[in-house]
Parts: sequence; C-alpha cells; structure tokens
Amino acid sequence: MQLIQRQDIKAIQPKSESFQCPEVLGANHFVPLLDGRHITQIFLDNGASTKPFRVVSDFIRDIEPYYSNIHRGTGFDSHFCTERYEQARRIVGEFVGWDSERDVVIPVRNTTEGMNLLANTISFAPGDRVLTTILEHHSSDLPWRNKAKVEHLPINAEGQIDLKELERRLDPAKGRVRVVTMTGASNILGSVLPIHEIAALAHKYGALMVVDGAQLVPHRRVNMRPHTDPGHIDFLVFSGHKMNAPGGVGAVVGRRDIFAAAAPYQPGGGTVGSVSTNSVTWAAPPDRNEAGTPNILGMLALARTIQVLEAVGMDKVEAHERHLTSVLLENLSHIPQVKILGSRDPNGTDKRVGVVTFTVDGVPHGLVAAILSYEWGIAVRNGCFCAQPLMKRLLGVEETCSCPSEEETSVRGDRHNVPGAVRASLGIHNTEQEMETLIEAVSRIAQKQWQGDYEQDATTGDYLPRGFRFDFSDLPGFDTEPTTHSSTGERHLKVVHGLL
Repeated sequence: MQLIQRQDIKAIQPKSESFQCPEVLGANHFVPLLDGRHITQIFLDNGASTKPFRVVSDFIRDIEPYYSNIHRGTGFDSHFCTERYEQARRIVGEFVGWDSERDVVIPVRNTTEGMNLLANTISFAPGDRVLTTILEHHSSDLPWRNKAKVEHLPINAEGQIDLKELERRLDPAKGRVRVVTMTGASNILGSVLPIHEIAALAHKYGALMVVDGAQLVPHRRVNMRPHTDPGHIDFLVFSGHKMNAPGGVGAVVGRRDIFAAAAPYQPGGGTVGSVSTNSVTWAAPPDRNEAGTPNILGMLALARTIQVLEAVGMDKVEAHERHLTSVLLENLSHIPQVKILGSRDPNGTDKRVGVVTFTVDGVPHGLVAAILSYEWGIAVRNGCFCAQPLMKRLLGVEETCSCPSEEETSVRGDRHNVPGAVRASLGIHNTEQEMETLIEAVSRIAQKQWQGDYEQDATTGDYLPRGFRFDFSDLPGFDTEPTTHSSTGERHLKVVHGLL
C-alpha cells in the first residue's frame, strides 16, 4: 500500500472562510523532536484540557491587582470582585439558557466535582435507580453508585442509545428511576446524544435529567430550555478547562429547589445563615453550596471565555470543527491498518463533536502516541480516557477483572499491557493543515515507518525513545528567582469601569 501523502488528502466539505479563531496561548509554540529539529506543535489533546485564549489571560492579569475575597468585605477591592463574580455567574447561566429565578449557578473545580455535588445533593430513597449509558466518563457514572442502583444502557454502532429501551427501563414497575444522567457528547466516540428527547422521557416518568456537558458545551450551542418544556435539562455540568478558560473551574447549573431542599454537600464558611453551638440554619442557594473561598479568578476567566466564544459564534465553532472532523474521518478510514472507534461516516458530523479515537494494527497505542509526539510534534492522548467500561466493549476486553492487564496493573503496578486507543480531540484553534499532518503521520506509523528505538516503561506504560528525553531546563520552573514588577497603579483602574 502507498502512504497517504499531503496531495492525496481529501477535504470533503467546503471550508468556512468566515471563521476567525481568537489567539490561543501555546497553540503555536515550538517543541523539540527526536531528530534535533524544533517545529510548531500540533495540539490535539483538547478533550483533556484546552489552552487559554490570550484575551482571557490578559483580562485576568489586569484584574489580579484588585483580587480580594468576595461577599461581606467592605473594601474597594472586595466590592469590585464581588460585583464581577456575580456578573460572571449570570454570564455562565445565560450561556446555557438558565432560568435566573428557578435555577442557580454553582461554581465547582470541574465536572467531576459537579457530578459528586449533585449525587450528594439529590435525595434518594431505598430501591431508587439511576439510568446512564455505557458511554459515560467515570465522573458521570461512579458518583451515583453508592446512592442507588446504576444501570447502563447499551449503544449501537453510531454511539447512540435506543430511546425505546430507555423508556422500557423507565417503567416504574421495575423500581423508581430517580435520575437519568448522560453525557452530552462522548469523550471517546464523539457521539452527541439527543439530550432533550431523553429529558422528555425522563420527565414523563418523574425522573430528573442530569447532563454531563464537559465535551458538549465547548463545541455546540446548548440551551437547557424553559422549565415548562418537557425536554428541559434539570442539571447541566461542564468544565472551563475544556473550553479555553485557564484554571480549574466549572459550573453546575440547575434547579434551585433541589439545592434548597438539601443540606450542603460541604458545610463550612459562607454556607450558613446562623450558627450556635447546637444548631445551624443554612443559607439559601447558591451560598449554601459554596463553602469557603471559591476560585474567584477562575470564575471570572470562565465568564470572559464564554464572551469570547459568543463573539466568535458557537454556530461557527461547530461548523469549523465539523469540517476538520470530516477531513480526519474520511482520510483515516482509508488506511487499512487503522480502526476508528465508533462511526467512520465523514458525513455524519452533525451527530458528533471533534473527537476521533483509533487504533493501529500491530502498533501499541502508547507507541503510536509516543511517535506522534517525539517525531511529529503532535500531542494526543492514549489509554482508556477515564471510560473503561466503554473501552472494554469497544476493544473486546472482558468486563470482569480477570484479564491479565488489570491484574498486572492493580497487583504488580505493571501497565505494559494495558489495552487502549489513541485519541485526537479537536479545539477551536486547529486547522486543516494540522489534520493533514496527523493523517500523514498515522499513515507512516501504520507502515511501521518511524525513526526512534522505543522502550516501554512498564510502570507507567509510556514508550520513550532510547537516549532521548525532553529538556525543560530553559522553561519556567521553581529554581529561578521570581521577578518583581512595579505597582500597576492608576492605569488599571479602567478595569473597574470596563465590561466583563
């Protein structure tokens, strides 16, 4: 078979000429290669974390001199940060179509924390059930397991669930379903679920609808819909670090009455109305659900990032990523040794986000990822992507814990034989030229054409080229003297009167 060359790569959809990506920090910096060259990195690990917009980073830098704790402080800086923080809360809620009277926005560190918050806030009775899917990230699955019986719906070849099977499982004769919790978009297959149709069925049988929006909100316009709409989303959880916001911050947006009916998951400072030595009165939501000092700057960064995305236009973000995904699917599917997990249809990108996960026959997933990094400057991710039940199904690995790789991992700390795949996850900054480079690189790997002599670290499972390691000595670290800068003074006071 001939290698796929640049001139052979097909672009099957017209490129949107109107799409202009804001500057993304680190999207174009140089990285070293095994052969001694330095080239511009191609960052395709956006499904794990994205890089921040420069305008957001600059915005936070301008606000930092005024950083202070929020609420109850009487100083200028505290009032300023409190006002901006509450502005940010409204911006986050409006971005996903909240009802400001009936919903609240609870800032969290990430989607994982948000799902745990919900699992420990929603009330459960003995015998209650939770319906989810085999698609789920561990964060959308594990938090519910000690609260109720969790049932996983199967998926078809397109990564979709059967709505008739969902309704069959919702039958109250089988026991009350308290929560239906599902990913908005799979972090492995990219498949986008019909969350509003699922919500309508959940509500028909009295269940709450929870959506893990970590992989959906950054890529598609999401609207929770009015509470009177049968397809309304009761709770939506998502992470800023997957949508070009710096810092660990995310949000839970959802029903105020559910939060008001439960004691706080984390009691402490800020969660109370009054306290005596033998009694406590909790504050109203959202205060009762924000113990201690929150990530104030992170919340401001999330709101500013949302404004940047809205200025670009989420419809344009979607069209751009659909085009790149089509190019990737069309061309990778023509490499015989490459198996794409899930749908390979380049014309079906209306039902998926920009996540393409694949294996290469005869080449371990860790080795593929290493070659892409050390010889092509392409950053991807490999493994099971915190969704082991799904990966076991896709790779044909037994569901039980009897497979050798799990025994080696859990008992002997040996990860050399752990199954997995390679994931290229697209971001707003990626380009068609970068897709072409990835396709060419995978084509060469499929033909066993690479330069390095790689050895595997059995403890981590990573593949490393013999005699070569990345050198970070010239990059920022903790062994250098911190620099100081003069006071910014009056020139930053414009921020106080500026728009968030």
